[in-house]
Amino acid sequence: MRTCVELRGSISVAHKPSFSTAWGRVHGHDYIITASICRDGFHDVVVDAGEAGERLRELLSKMDGKYLASSAEQVDLPEEEVYVVPCNAAGLSGECLAKHIADLLGASWVRVCESGYGAPCFLYER
Repeated sequence: MRTCVELRGSISVAHKPSFSTAWGRVHGHDYIITASICRDGFHDVVVDAGEAGERLRELLSKMDGKYLASSAEQVDLPEEEVYVVPCNAAGLSGECLAKHIADLLGASWVRVCESGYGAPCFLYER
């Protein structure tokens, strides 16, 4: 059994996943992000939800409206328009984004979902 606090937010971003034959062009997404901070067993308080929520809001505000680039990608845009995510893929993947957010928040898991019916979600669990 675990006790968890889930946090939610959203961002609107662009990326170019060059590894994808279907989507290997610059395009945008509205991502819905869910992050969960968990502890084994039952706990009356897992984490200060207000502080954790503020950390997520601050992080997502740095990404919102930007071009998300993988660290392996060459981007010819002004620095203030780009947010770089550590990733070895040729273009940012949802999997890399989920791991990056989990690492920065110390989250147990993070789900990154594209908006729309039938759209994929990407889950990273520690």
